[in-house]
Amino acid sequence: MEIQERIEREISLKELFWGFLLGWRQLICCVIIFAVLLCGMRYFLDIRAYRASQNFNIDKAKEELEREELEKVENAVEIKNQISGYENYQKKSALMQMDPYEKPIVKLQYYIKSDYIINYTEDSLRDYTSEVTSMYCAYLTSGEVLQQIIDEAGLSVSREDMGELLTVINQGSTIDISISYLDTEKLEEISSVVKKLLGEKSPEYQQIGSHTLELIDESQNVIVDMELLDKKSSISSTLSTLKTQLNNLKSDMTGAQLKIFYIETELEKEKEAPGFSVRYFVLGGLIGIFLACAWIAYRIIFASKLQSAEEIRSLYGLRLLGEVEEPDGKKKRFLSAFDNLLLRMKDKGKKKIPAKQQIKMISANVILSCEQRGIDCIYITGSSYGNLVTCVLDDLKKELSAHNIKVREGDNIKYDSASLQEGVKTGKLLFVEQIGKSVYDEIYDEIQLARELNADILGVVVLI
Repeated sequence: MEIQERIEREISLKELFWGFLLGWRQLICCVIIFAVLLCGMRYFLDIRAYRASQNFNIDKAKEELEREELEKVENAVEIKNQISGYENYQKKSALMQMDPYEKPIVKLQYYIKSDYIINYTEDSLRDYTSEVTSMYCAYLTSGEVLQQIIDEAGLSVSREDMGELLTVINQGSTIDISISYLDTEKLEEISSVVKKLLGEKSPEYQQIGSHTLELIDESQNVIVDMELLDKKSSISSTLSTLKTQLNNLKSDMTGAQLKIFYIETELEKEKEAPGFSVRYFVLGGLIGIFLACAWIAYRIIFASKLQSAEEIRSLYGLRLLGEVEEPDGKKKRFLSAFDNLLLRMKDKGKKKIPAKQQIKMISANVILSCEQRGIDCIYITGSSYGNLVTCVLDDLKKELSAHNIKVREGDNIKYDSASLQEGVKTGKLLFVEQIGKSVYDEIYDEIQLARELNADILGVVVLI
Protein backbone atom coordinates (compact mmCIF):
# COMPACT_ATOMS: atom_id res chain seq x y z
CA MET A 1 0.00 0.00 0.00
CA GLU A 2 1.36 3.44 -0.94
CA ILE A 3 2.05 6.00 1.72
CA GLN A 4 -0.16 9.06 1.40
CA GLU A 5 1.64 12.00 -0.22
CA ARG A 6 3.31 13.51 2.79
CA ILE A 7 1.03 13.69 5.81
CA GLU A 8 -2.65 14.66 5.61
CA ARG A 9 -4.30 13.90 8.91
CA GLU A 10 -8.06 13.95 9.40
CA ILE A 11 -9.09 15.37 12.75
CA SER A 12 -12.38 14.05 14.13
CA LEU A 13 -14.66 15.98 16.47
CA LYS A 14 -14.39 13.08 18.89
CA GLU A 15 -10.62 13.52 19.02
CA LEU A 16 -11.02 17.25 19.70
CA PHE A 17 -13.64 16.59 22.39
CA TRP A 18 -11.40 14.20 24.31
CA GLY A 19 -8.49 16.55 23.79
CA PHE A 20 -10.43 19.29 25.57
CA LEU A 21 -11.40 17.00 28.43
CA LEU A 22 -7.92 15.59 28.93
CA GLY A 23 -6.56 19.13 28.85
CA TRP A 24 -8.58 20.10 31.92
CA ARG A 25 -5.46 21.32 33.73
CA GLN A 26 -4.75 23.88 31.02
CA LEU A 27 -8.40 24.92 31.04
CA ILE A 28 -8.41 25.51 34.80
CA CYS A 29 -5.09 27.38 34.72
CA CYS A 30 -6.24 29.65 31.89
CA VAL A 31 -9.58 30.31 33.61
CA ILE A 32 -7.85 31.36 36.84
CA ILE A 33 -5.12 33.41 35.14
CA PHE A 34 -7.41 35.37 32.80
CA ALA A 35 -10.17 35.80 35.40
CA VAL A 36 -7.70 37.31 37.87
CA LEU A 37 -5.94 39.30 35.13
CA LEU A 38 -9.07 40.91 33.65
CA CYS A 39 -10.65 41.52 37.05
CA GLY A 40 -7.39 43.05 38.30
CA MET A 41 -7.07 45.33 35.27
CA ARG A 42 -10.65 46.52 35.69
CA TYR A 43 -10.03 47.15 39.38
CA PHE A 44 -6.84 49.10 38.61
CA LEU A 45 -8.65 51.33 36.07
CA ASP A 46 -11.58 51.90 38.45
CA ILE A 47 -9.24 52.82 41.31
CA ARG A 48 -7.36 55.26 39.09
CA ALA A 49 -10.61 56.92 37.95
CA TYR A 50 -11.86 57.03 41.54
CA ARG A 51 -8.71 58.73 42.81
CA ALA A 52 -8.85 61.25 39.97
CA SER A 53 -12.47 62.13 40.85
CA GLN A 54 -11.59 62.45 44.54
CA ASN A 55 -8.88 65.00 43.74
CA PHE A 56 -11.24 67.21 41.68
CA ASN A 57 -11.76 70.61 43.35
CA ILE A 58 -15.05 72.05 42.07
CA ASP A 59 -14.56 75.53 43.60
CA LYS A 60 -11.13 75.87 42.02
CA ALA A 61 -12.51 74.61 38.70
CA LYS A 62 -15.25 77.27 38.79
CA GLU A 63 -12.70 80.00 39.43
CA GLU A 64 -10.75 78.94 36.37
CA LEU A 65 -13.80 79.34 34.10
CA GLU A 66 -14.75 82.52 32.29
CA ARG A 67 -17.97 84.22 33.40
CA GLU A 68 -19.81 83.21 30.24
CA GLU A 69 -18.63 79.62 30.62
CA LEU A 70 -19.83 79.52 34.23
CA GLU A 71 -23.21 81.02 33.28
CA LYS A 72 -23.62 78.33 30.65
CA VAL A 73 -23.02 75.68 33.31
CA GLU A 74 -25.49 77.33 35.69
CA ASN A 75 -28.15 77.46 32.94
CA ALA A 76 -27.57 73.82 32.16
CA VAL A 77 -27.89 72.90 35.86
CA GLU A 78 -31.18 74.83 36.13
CA ILE A 79 -32.61 73.15 33.02
CA LYS A 80 -31.50 69.74 34.28
CA ASN A 81 -33.24 70.33 37.60
CA GLN A 82 -36.43 71.29 35.74
CA ILE A 83 -36.20 68.10 33.67
CA SER A 84 -35.70 66.00 36.80
CA GLY A 85 -38.72 67.65 38.42
CA TYR A 86 -40.97 66.93 35.45
CA GLU A 87 -39.69 63.36 35.08
CA ASN A 88 -40.19 62.62 38.77
CA TYR A 89 -43.70 64.00 38.55
CA GLN A 90 -44.47 61.86 35.50
CA LYS A 91 -43.07 58.80 37.21
CA LYS A 92 -44.51 59.18 40.70
CA SER A 93 -47.76 61.11 40.29
CA ALA A 94 -50.81 58.87 40.64
CA LEU A 95 -52.76 61.18 38.31
CA MET A 96 -50.12 60.84 35.56
CA GLN A 97 -50.43 57.05 35.69
CA MET A 98 -54.09 57.22 34.71
CA ASP A 99 -55.36 56.79 31.16
CA PRO A 100 -57.10 60.04 30.17
CA TYR A 101 -59.32 58.10 27.74
CA GLU A 102 -60.55 55.73 30.47
CA LYS A 103 -60.49 57.63 33.71
CA PRO A 104 -62.65 56.12 36.52
CA ILE A 105 -64.40 58.78 38.54
CA VAL A 106 -66.98 59.24 41.33
CA LYS A 107 -68.93 62.48 41.52
CA LEU A 108 -70.65 63.77 44.66
CA GLN A 109 -72.83 66.90 44.75
CA TYR A 110 -73.84 68.48 48.05
CA TYR A 111 -76.39 71.24 48.62
CA ILE A 112 -76.06 73.69 51.52
CA LYS A 113 -79.59 74.45 52.72
CA SER A 114 -79.26 77.34 55.16
CA ASP A 115 -81.96 78.76 57.48
CA TYR A 116 -81.26 82.28 56.28
CA ILE A 117 -84.55 84.10 55.31
CA ILE A 118 -84.88 87.56 53.80
CA ASN A 119 -87.52 89.60 55.69
CA TYR A 120 -87.95 93.15 54.37
CA THR A 121 -90.17 94.25 57.29
CA GLU A 122 -87.48 93.46 59.84
CA ASP A 123 -83.74 93.89 60.11
CA SER A 124 -81.89 91.89 57.44
CA LEU A 125 -79.29 89.32 58.69
CA ARG A 126 -76.04 88.57 56.90
CA ASP A 127 -76.25 85.70 54.34
CA TYR A 128 -73.77 83.07 55.56
CA THR A 129 -74.45 80.37 52.91
CA SER A 130 -71.36 81.08 50.74
CA GLU A 131 -69.19 81.24 53.84
CA VAL A 132 -70.37 77.77 54.98
CA THR A 133 -69.76 76.39 51.49
CA SER A 134 -66.23 77.80 51.45
CA MET A 135 -65.52 76.26 54.84
CA TYR A 136 -66.54 72.79 53.60
CA CYS A 137 -64.42 73.21 50.45
CA ALA A 138 -61.38 74.33 52.47
CA TYR A 139 -61.90 71.44 54.87
CA LEU A 140 -61.94 68.79 52.10
CA THR A 141 -58.75 70.12 50.46
CA SER A 142 -56.79 70.51 53.69
CA GLY A 143 -53.70 68.33 54.14
CA GLU A 144 -55.07 66.83 57.37
CA VAL A 145 -58.25 65.58 55.69
CA LEU A 146 -56.38 64.29 52.64
CA GLN A 147 -54.13 62.24 54.94
CA GLN A 148 -57.16 60.99 56.84
CA ILE A 149 -58.74 59.81 53.58
CA ILE A 150 -55.52 57.98 52.65
CA ASP A 151 -55.30 56.28 56.04
CA GLU A 152 -58.94 55.25 56.35
CA ALA A 153 -59.23 54.01 52.75
CA GLY A 154 -55.83 52.28 52.89
CA LEU A 155 -54.39 54.03 49.81
CA SER A 156 -50.80 53.77 48.54
CA VAL A 157 -50.49 57.41 47.42
CA SER A 158 -48.98 60.54 48.89
CA ARG A 159 -50.91 63.49 50.28
CA GLU A 160 -49.95 65.52 47.19
CA ASP A 161 -51.30 62.79 44.90
CA MET A 162 -54.56 62.70 46.85
CA GLY A 163 -54.87 66.46 46.35
CA GLU A 164 -54.80 65.89 42.57
CA LEU A 165 -57.20 62.95 42.68
CA LEU A 166 -59.78 64.86 44.77
CA THR A 167 -61.27 67.93 43.09
CA VAL A 168 -63.66 70.25 44.98
CA ILE A 169 -65.59 73.07 43.20
CA ASN A 170 -67.51 75.76 45.06
CA GLN A 171 -70.80 76.54 43.24
CA GLY A 172 -72.20 78.99 45.80
CA SER A 173 -74.75 76.91 47.65
CA THR A 174 -73.57 73.60 46.15
CA ILE A 175 -70.30 71.66 46.32
CA ASP A 176 -69.18 69.49 43.37
CA ILE A 177 -66.70 66.77 44.42
CA SER A 178 -64.84 64.62 41.86
CA ILE A 179 -62.73 61.63 43.01
CA SER A 180 -60.42 59.62 40.70
CA TYR A 181 -58.54 56.39 41.41
CA LEU A 182 -57.31 53.48 39.29
CA ASP A 183 -58.77 50.80 41.55
CA THR A 184 -62.58 51.07 41.26
CA GLU A 185 -63.11 49.18 44.52
CA LYS A 186 -60.91 51.66 46.36
CA LEU A 187 -62.78 54.44 44.63
CA GLU A 188 -65.96 53.40 46.40
CA GLU A 189 -64.13 53.31 49.74
CA ILE A 190 -62.75 56.82 49.17
CA SER A 191 -66.28 58.06 48.41
CA SER A 192 -67.60 56.53 51.63
CA VAL A 193 -64.80 58.11 53.68
CA VAL A 194 -65.47 61.55 52.17
CA LYS A 195 -69.18 61.30 52.94
CA LYS A 196 -68.44 60.20 56.49
CA LEU A 197 -66.00 63.05 57.13
CA LEU A 198 -68.43 65.66 55.81
CA GLY A 199 -71.18 64.23 57.98
CA GLU A 200 -68.94 64.42 61.05
CA LYS A 201 -67.90 68.00 60.29
CA SER A 202 -71.41 69.36 59.70
CA PRO A 203 -72.35 69.83 63.42
CA GLU A 204 -69.19 71.88 64.00
CA TYR A 205 -70.00 74.30 61.16
CA GLN A 206 -73.49 74.97 62.55
CA GLN A 207 -71.81 77.67 64.64
CA ILE A 208 -71.33 79.73 61.48
CA GLY A 209 -75.01 79.50 60.71
CA SER A 210 -77.81 77.01 60.92
CA HIS A 211 -77.87 74.81 57.79
CA THR A 212 -78.40 71.34 56.41
CA LEU A 213 -75.79 69.48 54.30
CA GLU A 214 -77.66 67.36 51.74
CA LEU A 215 -76.17 64.86 49.24
CA ILE A 216 -78.28 65.50 46.17
CA ASP A 217 -76.34 63.46 43.56
CA GLU A 218 -73.82 60.59 43.47
CA SER A 219 -72.54 58.81 40.33
CA GLN A 220 -69.66 56.60 39.25
CA ASN A 221 -68.43 56.50 35.66
CA VAL A 222 -65.47 56.13 33.27
CA ILE A 223 -64.84 59.33 31.34
CA VAL A 224 -62.50 60.88 28.79
CA ASP A 225 -60.60 63.61 30.64
CA MET A 226 -59.44 66.13 28.06
CA GLU A 227 -57.90 68.30 30.75
CA LEU A 228 -55.67 65.42 31.88
CA LEU A 229 -54.78 64.63 28.25
CA ASP A 230 -53.75 68.25 27.65
CA LYS A 231 -51.70 68.24 30.86
CA LYS A 232 -49.82 65.10 29.85
CA SER A 233 -49.15 66.45 26.37
CA SER A 234 -47.98 69.76 27.76
CA ILE A 235 -45.51 68.10 30.14
CA SER A 236 -44.14 65.85 27.39
CA SER A 237 -43.72 68.80 25.06
CA THR A 238 -42.00 70.85 27.77
CA LEU A 239 -39.65 67.97 28.56
CA SER A 240 -38.72 67.58 24.92
CA THR A 241 -37.92 71.28 24.61
CA LEU A 242 -35.86 71.34 27.81
CA LYS A 243 -33.84 68.26 26.77
CA THR A 244 -33.07 69.84 23.41
CA GLN A 245 -31.89 73.02 25.12
CA LEU A 246 -29.75 71.01 27.54
CA ASN A 247 -28.14 68.95 24.78
CA ASN A 248 -27.31 72.13 22.86
CA LEU A 249 -25.66 73.64 25.93
CA LYS A 250 -23.69 70.47 26.72
CA SER A 251 -22.44 70.10 23.14
CA ASP A 252 -20.49 73.38 23.50
CA MET A 253 -19.07 72.62 26.96
CA THR A 254 -15.47 71.78 27.74
CA GLY A 255 -14.45 68.79 29.87
CA ALA A 256 -14.15 70.97 32.97
CA GLN A 257 -17.61 72.48 32.41
CA LEU A 258 -19.16 69.03 31.99
CA LYS A 259 -17.43 67.80 35.14
CA ILE A 260 -18.88 70.71 37.15
CA PHE A 261 -22.30 70.17 35.56
CA TYR A 262 -22.38 66.46 36.48
CA ILE A 263 -21.35 67.18 40.06
CA GLU A 264 -23.83 70.05 40.46
CA THR A 265 -26.71 67.93 39.13
CA GLU A 266 -25.61 64.92 41.22
CA LEU A 267 -25.22 62.81 38.08
CA GLU A 268 -21.73 62.16 39.37
CA LYS A 269 -22.42 61.38 42.99
CA GLU A 270 -19.92 60.67 45.72
CA LYS A 271 -18.69 57.23 44.87
CA GLU A 272 -17.54 54.51 47.15
CA ALA A 273 -14.12 53.05 46.57
CA PRO A 274 -14.52 50.44 43.81
CA GLY A 275 -14.13 46.75 44.55
CA PHE A 276 -13.48 43.66 42.49
CA SER A 277 -16.11 43.02 39.83
CA VAL A 278 -17.63 39.54 39.67
CA ARG A 279 -18.79 40.28 36.11
CA TYR A 280 -15.23 40.86 34.89
CA PHE A 281 -14.02 37.83 36.84
CA VAL A 282 -16.55 35.65 35.00
CA LEU A 283 -15.75 37.33 31.66
CA GLY A 284 -12.04 36.69 32.19
CA GLY A 285 -12.79 33.05 32.97
CA LEU A 286 -14.74 32.68 29.72
CA ILE A 287 -11.89 34.25 27.76
CA GLY A 288 -9.52 31.80 29.47
CA ILE A 289 -11.69 28.84 28.45
CA PHE A 290 -11.81 30.06 24.85
CA LEU A 291 -8.05 30.57 24.61
CA ALA A 292 -7.28 27.25 26.31
CA CYS A 293 -9.60 25.40 23.93
CA ALA A 294 -8.07 27.23 20.97
CA TRP A 295 -4.57 26.23 22.11
CA ILE A 296 -5.56 22.59 22.66
CA ALA A 297 -7.25 22.48 19.24
CA TYR A 298 -4.16 24.06 17.65
CA ARG A 299 -1.87 21.44 19.23
CA ILE A 300 -4.11 18.60 18.03
CA ILE A 301 -4.69 19.93 14.51
CA PHE A 302 -1.09 21.02 13.87
CA ALA A 303 0.62 18.28 15.88
CA SER A 304 4.01 17.24 14.47
CA LYS A 305 4.34 14.04 16.52
CA LEU A 306 2.47 10.75 16.48
CA GLN A 307 -0.88 11.06 18.30
CA SER A 308 -2.33 7.52 18.15
CA ALA A 309 -1.33 3.99 17.15
CA GLU A 310 -4.08 3.82 14.51
CA GLU A 311 -2.28 6.52 12.51
CA ILE A 312 0.32 3.91 11.52
CA ARG A 313 -2.36 2.27 9.39
CA SER A 314 -4.24 5.38 8.23
CA LEU A 315 -1.23 7.58 7.40
CA TYR A 316 1.50 5.14 6.41
CA GLY A 317 -0.37 2.05 5.30
CA LEU A 318 1.81 -0.24 7.46
CA ARG A 319 0.80 -3.19 9.57
CA LEU A 320 0.30 -2.32 13.25
CA LEU A 321 1.76 -5.29 15.11
CA GLY A 322 0.58 -3.98 18.47
CA GLU A 323 0.77 -1.23 21.02
CA VAL A 324 2.20 -1.47 24.50
CA GLU A 325 1.91 0.86 27.43
CA GLU A 326 5.04 1.89 29.26
CA PRO A 327 5.16 0.30 32.74
CA ASP A 328 5.14 3.29 35.12
CA GLY A 329 6.57 5.28 32.28
CA LYS A 330 4.29 8.25 32.69
CA LYS A 331 5.10 10.85 35.28
CA LYS A 332 2.65 11.07 38.15
CA ARG A 333 0.70 14.31 37.91
CA PHE A 334 -1.63 16.17 40.22
CA LEU A 335 -5.03 14.43 40.32
CA SER A 336 -3.80 11.74 37.92
CA ALA A 337 -6.69 9.57 39.13
CA PHE A 338 -9.03 11.94 37.29
CA ASP A 339 -6.97 11.48 34.12
CA ASN A 340 -7.28 7.71 34.51
CA LEU A 341 -11.04 8.05 34.89
CA LEU A 342 -11.28 10.09 31.68
CA LEU A 343 -9.10 7.59 29.82
CA ARG A 344 -11.30 4.72 30.99
CA MET A 345 -14.33 6.61 29.71
CA LYS A 346 -12.56 7.29 26.41
CA ASP A 347 -11.55 3.64 25.98
CA LYS A 348 -14.89 2.30 27.19
CA GLY A 349 -15.52 -1.13 25.65
CA LYS A 350 -11.83 -1.87 25.14
CA LYS A 351 -10.32 -4.64 27.23
CA LYS A 352 -7.38 -3.55 29.36
CA ILE A 353 -4.37 -5.84 28.79
CA PRO A 354 -1.30 -5.78 31.11
CA ALA A 355 1.98 -4.60 29.59
CA LYS A 356 3.59 -8.06 29.83
CA GLN A 357 0.68 -9.61 27.97
CA GLN A 358 0.84 -6.86 25.35
CA ILE A 359 4.52 -7.65 24.73
CA LYS A 360 3.72 -11.37 24.37
CA MET A 361 1.02 -10.59 21.80
CA ILE A 362 3.38 -8.36 19.83
CA SER A 363 6.09 -11.05 19.95
CA ALA A 364 3.60 -13.63 18.71
CA ASN A 365 2.70 -11.40 15.74
CA VAL A 366 6.36 -10.89 14.87
CA ILE A 367 7.19 -14.60 15.25
CA LEU A 368 4.28 -15.66 13.04
CA SER A 369 5.34 -13.15 10.38
CA CYS A 370 8.91 -14.49 10.52
CA GLU A 371 7.75 -18.11 10.27
CA GLN A 372 5.50 -17.30 7.30
CA ARG A 373 8.40 -15.62 5.50
CA GLY A 374 11.00 -18.17 6.59
CA ILE A 375 13.31 -15.68 8.30
CA ASP A 376 15.22 -15.94 11.56
CA CYS A 377 16.76 -12.48 11.87
CA ILE A 378 15.18 -9.04 12.07
CA TYR A 379 16.42 -5.50 12.55
CA ILE A 380 14.62 -3.22 15.05
CA THR A 381 14.81 0.51 14.50
CA GLY A 382 12.65 3.65 14.61
CA SER A 383 12.63 7.38 14.04
CA SER A 384 13.36 8.04 17.73
CA TYR A 385 14.69 4.63 18.69
CA GLY A 386 17.48 5.96 20.90
CA ASN A 387 14.98 7.70 23.19
CA LEU A 388 12.58 4.81 23.72
CA VAL A 389 11.94 2.91 26.95
CA THR A 390 14.64 0.20 27.20
CA CYS A 391 12.74 -2.13 29.53
CA VAL A 392 9.94 -2.63 26.98
CA LEU A 393 12.46 -3.25 24.19
CA ASP A 394 14.46 -5.63 26.39
CA ASP A 395 11.33 -7.68 27.15
CA LEU A 396 10.43 -7.75 23.45
CA LYS A 397 13.94 -8.91 22.44
CA LYS A 398 13.91 -11.64 25.11
CA GLU A 399 10.59 -12.97 23.84
CA LEU A 400 11.86 -13.06 20.25
CA SER A 401 15.19 -14.64 21.22
CA ALA A 402 13.36 -17.34 23.14
CA HIS A 403 11.80 -18.37 19.83
CA ASN A 404 15.14 -18.41 17.98
CA ILE A 405 14.64 -15.04 16.30
CA LYS A 406 17.91 -13.14 16.10
CA VAL A 407 17.49 -9.48 16.88
CA ARG A 408 19.71 -6.63 15.79
CA GLU A 409 18.93 -3.01 16.56
CA GLY A 410 20.00 0.47 15.71
CA ASP A 411 19.02 4.14 15.63
CA ASN A 412 17.12 6.02 12.92
CA ILE A 413 18.28 4.71 9.54
CA LYS A 414 17.91 8.17 8.05
CA TYR A 415 20.56 9.70 10.32
CA ASP A 416 22.74 6.72 11.35
CA SER A 417 24.77 5.24 8.48
CA ALA A 418 25.71 2.13 10.47
CA SER A 419 22.07 1.46 11.22
CA LEU A 420 21.18 1.99 7.57
CA GLN A 421 23.79 -0.49 6.35
CA GLU A 422 22.97 -3.09 9.00
CA GLY A 423 19.24 -2.74 8.47
CA VAL A 424 19.39 -3.08 4.69
CA LYS A 425 21.82 -5.99 5.05
CA THR A 426 19.41 -7.76 7.42
CA GLY A 427 16.58 -6.94 5.04
CA LYS A 428 13.73 -7.38 7.52
CA LEU A 429 12.83 -4.25 9.47
CA LEU A 430 10.66 -3.86 12.53
CA PHE A 431 9.91 -0.24 13.37
CA VAL A 432 9.22 0.84 16.96
CA GLU A 433 7.64 4.29 17.39
CA GLN A 434 6.28 6.17 20.40
CA ILE A 435 3.27 8.44 20.76
CA GLY A 436 4.31 11.99 21.57
CA LYS A 437 7.97 11.41 20.55
CA SER A 438 8.07 10.08 17.01
CA VAL A 439 7.77 12.86 14.42
CA TYR A 440 5.41 12.29 11.47
CA ASP A 441 7.86 13.47 8.82
CA GLU A 442 10.73 11.40 10.20
CA ILE A 443 8.57 8.26 10.23
CA TYR A 444 7.63 9.03 6.63
CA ASP A 445 11.25 9.58 5.61
CA GLU A 446 12.56 6.35 7.17
CA ILE A 447 9.75 4.30 5.56
CA GLN A 448 10.44 5.86 2.18
CA LEU A 449 14.19 5.21 2.55
CA ALA A 450 13.61 1.55 3.49
CA ARG A 451 11.35 0.99 0.53
CA GLU A 452 13.70 2.71 -1.88
CA LEU A 453 16.42 0.27 -0.73
CA ASN A 454 14.00 -2.68 -1.10
CA ALA A 455 14.09 -3.53 2.61
CA ASP A 456 11.10 -5.57 3.83
CA ILE A 457 9.07 -3.86 6.59
CA LEU A 458 7.41 -6.40 8.89
CA GLY A 459 5.32 -3.77 10.65
CA VAL A 460 5.30 -1.21 13.42
CA VAL A 461 5.12 -1.51 17.22
CA VAL A 462 3.80 1.60 19.01
CA LEU A 463 4.68 2.55 22.58
CA ILE A 464 2.02 4.49 24.43
